[in-house]
Amino acid sequence: MTAISHRLVGYDPASERVAAEYEIPKSRLDYAKRVAGVDADDPDAVLCYKLTGEETRGIAGTIGIVIDVATLHF
Repeated sequence: MTAISHRLVGYDPASERVAAEYEIPKSRLDYAKRVAGVDADDPDAVLCYKLTGEETRGIAGTIGIVIDVATLHF
């Protein structure tokens, strides 16, 4: 079985390319799933979830990083 890696991913709004990635530690995953609104039908959180600025800041804070949500889409 392949391990699943969970990340907070920021996209450049002009190019729509990945511009930043931050690993979400397993110890913070339940919080990140709640904030992102992961449904019960995706228990491993394998889908992508668009985040608001507030949601992004919340997850970033819990993993110990500071993000400027005005420059990237998460």
